[in-house]
Amino acid sequence: MTLRRNYTRELITKRDAAYQAHRDHRGDEHDRPPMLRVMAGTGPGLPVAYEPRSKSDPLPWVEYNGDTGTSNWRYNGRECWTAPVEKSNKVIARQTIARSVYRRLAAAGIACEGRGDRAGTYARYTFVDNSEVTWSGTDLYGAEVSNHHPIGEHGSLSAYWMQNEQPPYEEEGLEFATGNYATDSAALVAWIIGLADRHGRRHQEHATKEDTDAALAWQQATGGCIATTADCARYRFYPVDGRATPAGNPGENWLAAYELPAHLTHPTLQLTEQQARKVAAPVFFRQPTGATH
Repeated sequence: MTLRRNYTRELITKRDAAYQAHRDHRGDEHDRPPMLRVMAGTGPGLPVAYEPRSKSDPLPWVEYNGDTGTSNWRYNGRECWTAPVEKSNKVIARQTIARSVYRRLAAAGIACEGRGDRAGTYARYTFVDNSEVTWSGTDLYGAEVSNHHPIGEHGSLSAYWMQNEQPPYEEEGLEFATGNYATDSAALVAWIIGLADRHGRRHQEHATKEDTDAALAWQQATGGCIATTADCARYRFYPVDGRATPAGNPGENWLAAYELPAHLTHPTLQLTEQQARKVAAPVFFRQPTGATH
C-alpha cells in the first residue's frame, strides 16, 4: 500500500534545507542558493505561516490580513508551494510583520517611527515623559532582527522600554515568542498601549502620514491628548489617577500638565509632581484606555 504524501512535511523540509544551504554558503551574496518561502492563495500567492491548531490539523497554513493581524484563510499542504526568496520578489508592504502592529497602534493614538541600522530594522516611540519604547521581530529561524520579513516567517517579537537614561533609570523588556503571530502581535500592541496610557502619547516627527492621520483621528474621537514637541518643551507631564481629576472617572487615565518657568524645563532637570505643583496649576488631559477611533 502506497503511503499518503505529507505535503506539509515536504514543504517544511524543503524550506529548512534551502535556508541551511543559504546560510552554509560562505561566498558572495549573489552566489548563494536562494532561501525558500511557502506561498498559497491566488495568482502569485502570499506568504503563509505554519500554525497548526492541533497535531492533525488538516489546514495548518495561515494567510494573514496584513492590516489587522488576523487570519484570512487556512490551507492544507497540497494547496501551498515554495518560491525562492530573491531581491526581485520582496514582500509586499502589507505582509510585513510590522504592518498590522503599526495600524493597530495608530488607531489607538500611537504613531510609531520606523528606524534602521546595522543591527536591523525596528520601530520607536517616544512618550511625553521622554521615555522610549523600541520593538522589532525575528524570523522563524531566529536569525534576522527585522520588521520587514513576512508574517509567514514570524518567529517572535520583542520590545524594550527605558526612561531614556534619566533618573530613576527604569527599564522593561519583554519577549512575545509563542510563534503565533496573532497572539504575539496582539500582546505587543496591548503592552505598548498600556505604556502610552501611563507615559503619555506624543507626536512623532518621522511617523508616516498614514499613521499620524490615524492617531489624530483617535485624538479627535476620544478627546485624548497627543502632545506636540512644543508642548513637551513647555509643560511637564505626570500620570494621575482618574479619581483625582475633576471628571473623576476611574475607567480613564489622565495626565497632569504643569506649565513651568523656562529655567525649570531643562531636560536634565527632574521635578516631582509635588515640586511642579508648587510653581504651577495643573491642566488635565484624558487618555482613554485602549480606545480606538
